[in-house]
Amino acid sequence: MPTSKFAACRDAVLLAVFLLAGCESTRDPAAPKPAAVEITVAEARLIPIGGSSLTGAAVLHAYDGGVQMKVNFNGRGPGRYRVMIHANGNCTSPNGFSAGPPWAPPGVPLAEEGYPILKNDDSASYVIRLAGYQFTGPDGVVGRSVVVHDGGRGTIVAKPDVPNDRIGCGVIGKPGRSLLSDFLKD
Repeated sequence: MPTSKFAACRDAVLLAVFLLAGCESTRDPAAPKPAAVEITVAEARLIPIGGSSLTGAAVLHAYDGGVQMKVNFNGRGPGRYRVMIHANGNCTSPNGFSAGPPWAPPGVPLAEEGYPILKNDDSASYVIRLAGYQFTGPDGVVGRSVVVHDGGRGTIVAKPDVPNDRIGCGVIGKPGRSLLSDFLKD
């Protein structure tokens, strides 16, 4: 490109940038600001931990009085399982220790045994209502994790690098489009 054409192009781009910046600076400071988009649905994509082959997801949404969680997982046969919200949004450790301890918001008793699931086949969906839970905010579920525990009873405590009953984990966050549509079509 000849130097004069390049300079003309550069000057046109700079002019456009300055004009757009000037438009923003003339905005009325008293004008209402666009509302922040509030998250109303979240998901936790479950990954296997503790040597399991579990996969699936939990889709969460607010309802009047709490949070509803729809859990679907496969890769595990029939049996008893427990699902719990854990304090940390971290599923990086091999035994689920990084998810932290089971969690409930202030003023809501912790379900010491989790939310039990009796699974009769390889894949199933369960709906759990968490009364008193909040969806967002400092005491909300978004940013925490969902952990699937093997067995109907057992310890909910985890220690670094010590095998335990945690077999699946997913961080609660913004949903993926395809998974969300699969869960909401029911």
